Amino acid sequence: KQNRSHHEYTCAAFLRREFFVALFGGEAPEAKPLPAGMALAPPDVDELRARAALVALETGPTNDLPAPPINMSAHSVSCDSDGWEARAFELFEAHGFVIVDDLLKLHQVNAVFNDCERIGKEIVGEERRGNRGPGRYSFGTASSTGSMLHVASFARHLLDGAGVVLRPLLDRIFEGGTRPGFMAYAAGGDFVLGDVRTQQALHSDIRIGLSLNRPLPPPMLSVNFSVQDITEMNGAMRIAPGTQVLGGVKGAGKFGDVESFRLCPLNAGAAIIRDVRVLHSGTPNLTPRARYLPSVEYVSMDLRASKRRDMFPVKRGLPWKLYERFSPEVQELCRDIVAEEGKAVRVAYWR
Repeated sequence: KQNRSHHEYTCAAFLRREFFVALFGGEAPEAKPLPAGMALAPPDVDELRARAALVALETGPTNDLPAPPINMSAHSVSCDSDGWEARAFELFEAHGFVIVDDLLKLHQVNAVFNDCERIGKEIVGEERRGNRGPGRYSFGTASSTGSMLHVASFARHLLDGAGVVLRPLLDRIFEGGTRPGFMAYAAGGDFVLGDVRTQQALHSDIRIGLSLNRPLPPPMLSVNFSVQDITEMNGAMRIAPGTQVLGGVKGAGKFGDVESFRLCPLNAGAAIIRDVRVLHSGTPNLTPRARYLPSVEYVSMDLRASKRRDMFPVKRGLPWKLYERFSPEVQELCRDIVAEEGKAVRVAYWR
């Protein structure tokens, strides 16, 4: 009884108005009207909710906090600028990746995006279980050929159209090694469905022997194309600059001391030129729509000569009717992946 009386007294004391005035430093100021012509903008409720979810996110098996956005201007070049290839090569050599802006035109972006949406619906089942984790899908893994080069927009716009523009940069990236040069390998990429609140652990896309694990040339290169605006909310790629040699030795595992960043904002039409050994991962997509990041992959002649059984020989998934309309400088990169003339490329998608 005595304890209860003491509790009631304490509650009464701490709930008195005088207590809160003393605690917070005095009386609240009187509200004043805004100057004429001014008004408070209503908050964007959806953005506030998304940002709150991002900050409070349980980020999956790694329990990592969301990585901050990278300084995009320090890692980007526009292919419309003079001498862009030299600057792009410097950034790639230093960090293992570079962002090339303005690579795709609007009609190319729209064509590839529409095919991504159409094919994505074929791949995704009702369970949304993914083939790269919950809600995450690899186009290449889902295709029976391991590639998407049978899709006209991927072949024409990503391999041929963008390949012609990128050729001077790719030649510089692959000019070293025991066997200089490179070849086209496949087209693929990934997508993450809307409302996926987990992120992947950092990983590289390939593990290789020590003889090939040197800074340049990369054994394998991926060109990831942004076919929609990518923001901090819709599943931007997370990347750890300069980790290509580390990633080549240790493809996956715990990398708690590695600094990583999200590649955003990324405008539609831009591309991420990436050494696939560089540690990276997918991040949460807090929007209701899927985020697509299709790609084209190239391999060095040194890796091709290794004849890895898990990679070679390559399935010939590029139809001749698409190949014969390519520019000559791209055709010469496709000799190992083009189907015989008159032979149909049959493809199925696995869920």
